[in-house]
Amino acid sequence: MFYYLQPPHVPAKRVTVLDGVLDNGIVRAKIDSKTGNIVELMSSGSARNLVDTSRDEAANKFLFLEGKDTSKVGTSGPVNIAIEEPGPLVATIRIESSAPGCVSLVRRVRLSAAMDLIELSNTIDKNRASLNAHPGSGGPGGDFAQHESKESAQFVFPFAVENGQIHIDAPLAVMRPEGDQLPGSCKNWLPVGRWIDVANVEYGVTCATLDAPLVEVGSLSATMLGSQTHPEVWRKHIEPTQTFYSWVINNHWGTNYRAYQDGLIEFRYALRPHAGYDPAAASRFATGVSQPLVPSATGQRFPVALKFHIDQEDVLVQECKRSVDGSAWIVRLFGASGKDRRASLTWTDKTPIKVWRSNLEEQTLEPLGTQVDVPAWEFVTLRIEASSHG
Repeated sequence: MFYYLQPPHVPAKRVTVLDGVLDNGIVRAKIDSKTGNIVELMSSGSARNLVDTSRDEAANKFLFLEGKDTSKVGTSGPVNIAIEEPGPLVATIRIESSAPGCVSLVRRVRLSAAMDLIELSNTIDKNRASLNAHPGSGGPGGDFAQHESKESAQFVFPFAVENGQIHIDAPLAVMRPEGDQLPGSCKNWLPVGRWIDVANVEYGVTCATLDAPLVEVGSLSATMLGSQTHPEVWRKHIEPTQTFYSWVINNHWGTNYRAYQDGLIEFRYALRPHAGYDPAAASRFATGVSQPLVPSATGQRFPVALKFHIDQEDVLVQECKRSVDGSAWIVRLFGASGKDRRASLTWTDKTPIKVWRSNLEEQTLEPLGTQVDVPAWEFVTLRIEASSHG
């Protein structure tokens, strides 16, 4: 897809940074001066802090565990905080600290003018796992079957959303931990597509995760050792919770990939406060931060463009491209709200166009008008042919 930028304008909402507080009049976030964790997250018009600090927790807090005893989990040390970008367009706070298992930990919290989200960038300079050396073990430096060599790292996100339900983005669906899981499925850790949301009918927070696809829900629950031969250690239920842990590093499993991580590793997130739960809005948000626009100076306008509008906000355009034969546009729509929709397509340049239902081979199956039925959680592929292509 191609977009044309309008002349620049001065945003009505500028961002400021003062005493560890980022504020643009839409979103406000506060960084603790001692820990570097996010202790406040608020949206405009509300005094409600969406971060749950009641158990000495905070958002974006780093955790590191050696072995499996979660009572011995460590966290980052004293911080050095600096303002990298002071606003008014973009403000960034840089938090550097020591961290167990790491050479260093650098976290950045960024807020832009007129935006309703904060961006997080967490860079770990990871030490290689500390192993017990055993001659003839076959592993680089020791035997990874030893419990003392096991380790994991997490970033915790505890949210203060009363009776909030967690929803997790999955391929072409959304799932609730426990409620939407098959009997016997894994509850110790869960995969995430692009986003995880904690919300009730009035308010909530969506977290887009760009680099870390696994979470532990409610507790550090993925640290079992010997679970392959002792099924009783597996988690049986996930109790209601509004806290999840982004599980970014571990070597708990005997596998065919390298059993340690070292060097610089970045994990990025974006947090967006919002009103009641809206899966389509969460998908639009996460798609936007995971597929950002790429600017390119061309010197001329593209001669061919498809200009259309969809009247249903929860019907998302997943793909818009030229057909392989070059004679049509292929548009794929997705019903992202979990509800059946009838979407009206309006072409803004009045070009005569024929719309067909299509398939993955881009063939014409049946003619359609400008009213397209999009079932819940399903794709509809359209082939759109114009009378002329410019």
